[in-house]
Amino acid sequence: MTILSCHDVAKYFLTKVDPLAGDLVSNLKLQKLVYYAQGLHLALYEEPLFPEPIEAWPHGPVIPVLYHAYKQYGNAAIERPQDVDFSRYDDRIRNLLDEVYSFFGQFSAWKLRDMTHEEDPWKNAPTNGVINLQLMKEYFKAWLKRHPAIKAVSTSQQAEMVQKFATLASEWELEVAGCSFVAEKYSHPAYQQIIEMGPAVIPLLLRELEIRPNHWFEALRAITGANPIQPEQRGRIKQMAQAWLNWGREHGYQWFG
Repeated sequence: MTILSCHDVAKYFLTKVDPLAGDLVSNLKLQKLVYYAQGLHLALYEEPLFPEPIEAWPHGPVIPVLYHAYKQYGNAAIERPQDVDFSRYDDRIRNLLDEVYSFFGQFSAWKLRDMTHEEDPWKNAPTNGVINLQLMKEYFKAWLKRHPAIKAVSTSQQAEMVQKFATLASEWELEVAGCSFVAEKYSHPAYQQIIEMGPAVIPLLLRELEIRPNHWFEALRAITGANPIQPEQRGRIKQMAQAWLNWGREHGYQWFG
């Protein structure tokens, strides 16, 4: 699983700029595009798209490290990057970023700035303070209800992901049914493909644990890098499952059992 940074997200947007069509992305506009990508990813997938904090500056949301990376351009158009590794972006991320650019890229930098000034995440953050991710998630969940075109695309992607997970899980359970070696079970291609689906599959894994505590502890650990299971809980399947479910709730995940 590839972890993206705000710089990765910014570079992807910059590759979509078409100067011949009159496109121009300044530092101010880039900040807003990356902010909207973070907000919609939080709303759709219960997970930040990138780890860098967003702050409430006078001209709207800004990612400080990203601002300083491009501040030499001032208000001018930022050049198209030449070092973009597109293999870092899976289909789900590319579809989301394409939708964000298609919708928000049509607006000028100043229009985007004014739009963010009317939105709760910026309005409710302290001046120059960090914008709360939970507030962003709640705001953009409501925003999606008012913009069904983007929601329709995300719902389709979500349905495809659920179907892919169900297919891989069934294949894996069938083919390792008689296997007694744990390492062999977890190295099975179908299990590894589930891990490669990344953070978006976490709610599905948690749902599986709630329905029937079983084999998804290693997948969750591999995807999240976390391990909430205490030494005294090891080998106690129900307690192990509960530890992960508690972890999921603490980190804002939602699922349906």
